[in-house]
Amino acid sequence: MLNALVIYFSPGGNTKRAAEALARGLERGGAEVTLMPLAQAQEVDDTSYDLVCFGAPSYHFNVPEPVLHYVKKRLNKAAVRLGAPVQPYKWAVVLITYGGPHTGIDEATPAGDHLAQMFRHLGYEVRGIWYTVGAFHGDRAEANNLYGWLGDIRGRPNEHDLGVIETNAAGLAFVLSHLKNQQAQR
Repeated sequence: MLNALVIYFSPGGNTKRAAEALARGLERGGAEVTLMPLAQAQEVDDTSYDLVCFGAPSYHFNVPEPVLHYVKKRLNKAAVRLGAPVQPYKWAVVLITYGGPHTGIDEATPAGDHLAQMFRHLGYEVRGIWYTVGAFHGDRAEANNLYGWLGDIRGRPNEHDLGVIETNAAGLAFVLSHLKNQQAQR
């Protein structure tokens, strides 16, 4: 059975909802899933999982400071080798929530690239960087949710957004389980 770890950082709740949809989809696709917030994942050995998924919001074109701290700590703890050789049957998915009030998804892609690069340095095959719109919370939320580049994003991620994540995750779990079973039969 495919075993998956889903870690998320979600101060406003958007990324948590998206990570939960990801976990539901992985389970629907046959994976055994561990879901946990970043604060609980600090000492978890992610190398014992076949698939590691990491969810975070994009803040000012990057991931928030607690996520950057985790990435630096994780890379310092690992033996990153020249050429970053891919570990067989070790996969990763990055999930980014964003509001993109100024330039849309372009505000989120650096955050996704940053997390994906961490996984590549660790030898994981990155199976996707998934982006989903999330509404703003707190100061200036009303203006950003109504008048930004993406238009009205109140209530996002909505049920449709979460359904897309869940469906994609189920398909991914099915494919990766099949690959893992093929490897086990060799």
